Amino acid sequence: MLDRQNYLKVKLFLKFSRDVHGRSSLQISNDFEHLKTLLLWAGSQPLSSAPAFNTSLPDFLFQKVDKGLDQAELQNILNTNQRFFLWTKAMFPDEFKNIHLSWIIKISAITEGKEVII
Repeated sequence: MLDRQNYLKVKLFLKFSRDVHGRSSLQISNDFEHLKTLLLWAGSQPLSSAPAFNTSLPDFLFQKVDKGLDQAELQNILNTNQRFFLWTKAMFPDEFKNIHLSWIIKISAITEGKEVII
């Protein structure tokens, strides 16, 4: 089961991206697809406790995502999720105070030696 507040934050982020950054409908659609991975990773846990999850987001992607995912698409997913966490940190500072910027920056770094099997 997915946490409703996580979903609502994703939708608010997408609205912000469209209204403030002027992202196109196609870009918003792609971002939502990338953020679905984040929602699945979190499950019923609040995203504000993400650093404490048992599996890191990149590891989750390597374990759970379709094997047809190429390196560039994997990087795009991680980059979108990083942008989302930077936004949540700015918009909800009290709720996301336990998420450090250093942790957010590491999201988009693919672990050395990891590769996607096609």
